[in-house]
Order: sequence, then C-alpha cells, then structure tokens
Amino acid sequence: METKIKATGSVMLTDELQKYVDKKLQKIAKLIEREDSHTLVETELGTTSAGHRTGDVFRAEFNISIDGELIRGEATKDTLHSAIDAAIGSVRREVRKNKAKNRDLIRKGARNVKNFFNKWGK
Repeated sequence: METKIKATGSVMLTDELQKYVDKKLQKIAKLIEREDSHTLVETELGTTSAGHRTGDVFRAEFNISIDGELIRGEATKDTLHSAIDAAIGSVRREVRKNKAKNRDLIRKGARNVKNFFNKWGK
C-alpha cells in the first residue's frame, strides 16, 4: 500500500502526525490486503477558515484507489485528530460495503452455476 500525505494551510506534517495517520490506515490495510492489488492512499490534512469568525477548523481527506476504484472520505472537525478519525471511519465503512458487495456477487454467481448443473443432472 503506497501512502502520500500532504499538509495544507497552517498544518505542519510532524512525525507524530504521520505516525497517527499510518496507525489509522492500518485498520483499512487489513480489509484491503490482496497480493495482486495496487493500492494508493492520498491523504490531505489542512485547515479551513472560510465562514468562521475565530479559530481553526481542521479538515482531513482520504482518497484510496484500489485496483482503479476510488473510495473517498472527508471530514471537518474542531481538532485535527478527530477529523482524521471521522474521515477514516467513513472510508472504512465504504471499504467494508464494497467488500461485502463483491463477496455477495461472487456467491450469487456460484449459486447460479450450481443450480444450472443441478437442473442438467436430473
């Protein structure tokens, strides 16, 4: 899994922040580990101040490309760590949903093949 992390606005990419993002991405890596897949994770961390009177509002965005399929998660929160957690949560839900969808499609195809051969055997 190839990872690119980009910091924008007033956010500085520190070792602690990079380790935190890598730790959170390990949860997703467990779900998408395949020997033949090429996975690219692009992460953007930053601040947004449009429409706010005071203080920073942090934004985390994750774009994950798994074998040409794009899964995207974005969150805006008061702290950077909570924005990362929320964005990772939405990406994780999407990965699980796609994994279940693919699994169900394979099972449906296998069931149809089994029924076809059962009809021919009788």
